[in-house]
Amino acid sequence: MQENAVLVLGAGHFGLRAARILRADNKEVVMIDIDSASLAEGILTGAEVFRSGAVEFLSEHFSRLPPGLTIVPAVPVHLAFEWLKNNLSESFVLNKIAVPECVSDNMAHCWNASEGSLLVSYADFMCPDNCPEPEYCTVTGEKRELPLYGLLGRLDVEGFGVLVLRSRQLAPGLGGYSAGDLRALADSVAEGAEEKLLICTSCSCHGIITACEVIPTGTGRPRLI
Repeated sequence: MQENAVLVLGAGHFGLRAARILRADNKEVVMIDIDSASLAEGILTGAEVFRSGAVEFLSEHFSRLPPGLTIVPAVPVHLAFEWLKNNLSESFVLNKIAVPECVSDNMAHCWNASEGSLLVSYADFMCPDNCPEPEYCTVTGEKRELPLYGLLGRLDVEGFGVLVLRSRQLAPGLGGYSAGDLRALADSVAEGAEEKLLICTSCSCHGIITACEVIPTGTGRPRLI
């Protein structure tokens, strides 16, 4: 894959929408999903498709991804955390634990995710598909003094370190992060001294937080596969 290519992980509603937008901009798009019927729709967008689990594909092929390649997570899990858990497994066990209740006190709106993470947002409504992440909300007109990724970065939770992976807007209503940023996140986990972490992925308005214990296995520095 080329440096300016986009890897869309998930071929559901959001993944297919991402592929249509990116292909309309002549981007090279590779789409991953376990469901053949969904991938058939992906082919119609002009994307190259592969049948695989999203986390498994990213883990197996990550070492061959150029740092500037963009990853669009479109699966119902905290993809960055699940990838970290796989790729640091030679040296660390990332044991998922409950997000401390005090985190919710610092967020405008929170919901428990089905896989144990915490969804956070400035909005309690469905945002427009074409939201450009303006300084003033397109629905309420309210000014956001601090983007959500900045707010998460300022979290001060006793006993926890905080790491934030920023999702950057690729088009209105569409965001992703680079393979290089994901690698940097893994390096921060491996080089840090914290025994507990809040791993966050966030754009300006929405995010997901996963809490974990970081348990060294004693086998040395991890190899990112």
